[in-house]
Amino acid sequence: MVTVCVSSEALALLISEEELDDVRAAVRLSLERAGLEPWRDLEAEYFDRGGGGLLLARPRPPLLSRGPYRRRKRQRR
Repeated sequence: MVTVCVSSEALALLISEEELDDVRAAVRLSLERAGLEPWRDLEAEYFDRGGGGLLLARPRPPLLSRGPYRRRKRQRR
C-alpha cells in the first residue's frame, strides 16, 4: 500500500487486491500514520489496474447533512 495523498477530507491509496479485503483498516492506518483522526464512516471508490489499483476515500457526511431526499407526490384523480 502506497499513500498518494492524505488529508482530513480525502485519501488516495495505491493498493493491491489482497489489501482490498479490509478497506476500512487500510484507510484507518493511512490516516493514523499521517497523524489524523480516523473517520467514523467512509465512502470509497476503487479503480482496478489488474492486480492493484487506486482507492479514493472520503468521510461519509452525517445523515442530517446529506441533503433532503425528494419524494414523489401522487396526484388524486
